Amino acid sequence: MAGSQADQETRQPYLVIRKVTKQFGAFTALREIDLDILQGEFVSFLGPSGCGKTTLLRAISGLDVQTSGSIHQGGRDISELPVSERDFGIVFQSYALFPNLKIKDNVGYGLVSAGKSRKEVAARVSELLAMVGLADQAEKYPAQLSGGQQQRISLARALALSPGLLLLDEPLSALDARVRARLRGEIRDVQQRLGITTIMVTHDQEEALTMSDRIVVMNHGHIEQVGTPDEIYRRPASPFVADFVGRMNFIEGKLTDAASADCRGATLRFDTDLTYAPGTGVTICVRPEDVIVRDTSRTGNAFDVDVGVMEFMGNHFSTTLHVQGSSLSISADLSMNDVRDLGIKPGGRVKAAIPPDRLRVFATVA
Repeated sequence: MAGSQADQETRQPYLVIRKVTKQFGAFTALREIDLDILQGEFVSFLGPSGCGKTTLLRAISGLDVQTSGSIHQGGRDISELPVSERDFGIVFQSYALFPNLKIKDNVGYGLVSAGKSRKEVAARVSELLAMVGLADQAEKYPAQLSGGQQQRISLARALALSPGLLLLDEPLSALDARVRARLRGEIRDVQQRLGITTIMVTHDQEEALTMSDRIVVMNHGHIEQVGTPDEIYRRPASPFVADFVGRMNFIEGKLTDAASADCRGATLRFDTDLTYAPGTGVTICVRPEDVIVRDTSRTGNAFDVDVGVMEFMGNHFSTTLHVQGSSLSISADLSMNDVRDLGIKPGGRVKAAIPPDRLRVFATVA
């Protein structure tokens, strides 16, 4: 990770984005974005298609300058600078390698353009190819490499001029799942070894959760939440974040007091005291893996439940539980050990609990 929370509070931001707005005619793609990114951080812009994440990346790179607002990098105002005068390397989804150039020449292209000597270029290219594990591929052409190898070459080329900022525009989306999983670890390892400030655009929540120091969740041109992967997953700031990142139960109810709600005949208590009046509609969020079936007497919200559909998912069962005496049903992920040891099966009955400290509660928007 880029540092502890205390470190992040005292370090100066490397990239400072203030009131950045981008309009395409009458359509507003970005709405007054404010964001600080620290030196050496790996930050992911995460969100659905059309949320503005790629537009923000293009504004930072200068490929598509913002309509208004400012961007500072390393204390320098880059808001209106052309691409050629900005300090970044970029990796695209499509690899963007020159098919007619050998791998060594693809990696060294920027170095040659910058006027480096042949000796300097050769040394730097050898260093970069070794770093991405492709030292023996220098004399090949892009078409002779796999998709994963080509993307590693794209990464090496982006790092050739030792930029202060690395931009990754959905770099893994064109690869199959197994290659993606391996390459995201390799990219993160290179980023940490170099300590380079990195921004990645992705719609893949798993990529963002496993690779990032912090995640910026975007929706309709604005930022919904900024936080560590754990904060985004465990403490979503809005129903949108709760729904977009991971699987979630959304339970509708009405407040009975500041810390409990009636949900289809079942009373759920939660740790957060709300300031809304009794009768206010709320949406209560709980992850399926947070529903427990062992030691249920040690927590609140324990219910007798009827077991519904059980789907075998390899390392757990995705299960529907119906709370007795109510019309409330919830999804629960039950471990293989729990299912075996407690004899849980469809049509059976078991005690389940929804720990109050795992609930996120939001007032229902009218």
